[in-house]
Amino acid sequence: MATRRIPISGDVMFDAGVYPSRYDAEMSLTNVKKQMCIVMPAPTGSDIGFECSFRVPDNYASGPKFVFRGVIDGTPANVFGVGVQLLERNTSDSIDAAYEAEDVANNSTWTGYADEEEYELSVTLTPASALTAGRTLYLKVYRDDSVDTQTINFLLNPATSGFEYTTT
Repeated sequence: MATRRIPISGDVMFDAGVYPSRYDAEMSLTNVKKQMCIVMPAPTGSDIGFECSFRVPDNYASGPKFVFRGVIDGTPANVFGVGVQLLERNTSDSIDAAYEAEDVANNSTWTGYADEEEYELSVTLTPASALTAGRTLYLKVYRDDSVDTQTINFLLNPATSGFEYTTT
């Protein structure tokens, strides 16, 4: 078994306030980085993030999680909280169904982290039933307003963040 990660691409819809940008447009960098990021600002009263979908890979075996990897835009302090909700559908299933219960993760220890540094936090996904290869997986990915007390942006890297799993 190996671990694989599907990066965020294509079918992404952003909540108000969340938007695609570039690192050099969001930070005052001495050395320009024109790589794409998804700006996830601090939540102020409700969860804030994006929704995406993709096909569960044919080699999917187990261990689903969502990995938030990006750059801290500001001095980290307090609690950084994230959440993910999922919905798996087959070809004949209606998509008019509620997302499953949320899975969350958070961090409040920032020793060794500073502004403009990369950071990673994973959310272990607990689907109601085992995921099935070939089906569509809808994800709602967000900063969790119920625990997140950061006041800074998180610049999610869509190329290194995403759905992680072990293969068959």
